[in-house]
Amino acid sequence: MRLTKAVLATLMFVFVGVNAASAQDFTDEDVKDYAVILMAQKSITDKISPYVNSLIEKQEGIDGNRYVELDKAAKGKAANLPADATDFEKQFYTTVQGQVDKRKKAAGTVVNNLARYSLGVKKYNAIKKAYKSDSSIKAKVDGLMAGMSAE
Repeated sequence: MRLTKAVLATLMFVFVGVNAASAQDFTDEDVKDYAVILMAQKSITDKISPYVNSLIEKQEGIDGNRYVELDKAAKGKAANLPADATDFEKQFYTTVQGQVDKRKKAAGTVVNNLARYSLGVKKYNAIKKAYKSDSSIKAKVDGLMAGMSAE
């Protein structure tokens, strides 16, 4: 089957029109639900650094600078720790990273469940995409989040 230029142009117009229209299909409630999901995620992830800092402060034999140095080399994976890391540092890093991973996983679980049961995965993904590419959607979501943070 050969498609003519006119048919291809029509198909492209319909496709682009459907995609453009989908961003406009978000209700204020949809955008608010998306903002709530981001706030829930932020609530969990914002507590990770203070938690790690408190673990470092409580642990003799390692300080924040050394932990940052180890983390920079490891990039979240204990297997990537530098050769000069002591057994204690490797064990401590592995323990801390395990806690960080649990918290990140918890944040992901919260996002997945809220997305599934409040917006639906399809609409969540569409708003997430629009948030990254549509300045008006981003402004609405960010404004809602700022308002929730102030409360």
